[in-house]
Amino acid sequence: MSDTMTTLIVFASPAEGRDDDFNDWYDNVHLAEFVALPGVVSGQRFTLAPTSPKAATRYAAIYQLSGDPAEVLKAMNAAIKDGSMHMSDALDPASIAISAWEPHGDPARS
Repeated sequence: MSDTMTTLIVFASPAEGRDDDFNDWYDNVHLAEFVALPGVVSGQRFTLAPTSPKAATRYAAIYQLSGDPAEVLKAMNAAIKDGSMHMSDALDPASIAISAWEPHGDPARS
């Protein structure tokens, strides 16, 4: 793997009627536990902007990775299995979409 950071984008939605529980868990438990995984540099959550076109989910998390995304996800699954990462039934598992992105060229600047 190169020295280039990889961006991991996770789209997810709460289970029906569980927005408050979902946001509490994601903000106060999951984000910190995920960022503590080996190969994860940082993470930030996003909410769909009110003026945005309709999207499949209302929430996204963007993580910067220094490690191989497959290894990060492997570490996440191991942490879930050993109980060091806590999942929530407020998360709608059918809504989850995860993809890893590498930069394509340099950023454009104004």
